[in-house]
Amino acid sequence: MKRLLFTLLILPLLTLSNARPLAAQETQPAPLEAFILQVARLWAAGDAAALADLAPGDGRIHLDVGETSGAVQGRHAAAALRALFAERESLSLRPARVTVAGGRPLRGFGELTWMSRSRGVTVPHSSTVYVGTVWEGNAWRIRELRLLP
Repeated sequence: MKRLLFTLLILPLLTLSNARPLAAQETQPAPLEAFILQVARLWAAGDAAALADLAPGDGRIHLDVGETSGAVQGRHAAAALRALFAERESLSLRPARVTVAGGRPLRGFGELTWMSRSRGVTVPHSSTVYVGTVWEGNAWRIRELRLLP
């Protein structure tokens, strides 16, 4: 009887100590689609500094655009993007795909279809801009930018 009474008293306490917040109580990330649209607007405007400002807390973005490839600090990413935007003129840019991949920290990616042309040339060129993201500090951040032919 004592054992039963002990079990009935201890079991609820153990259950409470292992309690986790309900899913609705946890901080939900902002929609990745909205962040990818923000990146698209900045890319279309050629705003290299604002794109670099979206780097994660460590300030590094893995960049693969033109002559620059590898993990670089934000100021180097901004310089590489400025060089890219100086030689290419944007004609159109549209989100083509957005996916939340999961994991901890939460990761995702977006793909943008970029129609551009070299300055002074009339022939357009289509590329895909891959935007790798990470959820950090209650905001999506750019972890990776790749320009795919």
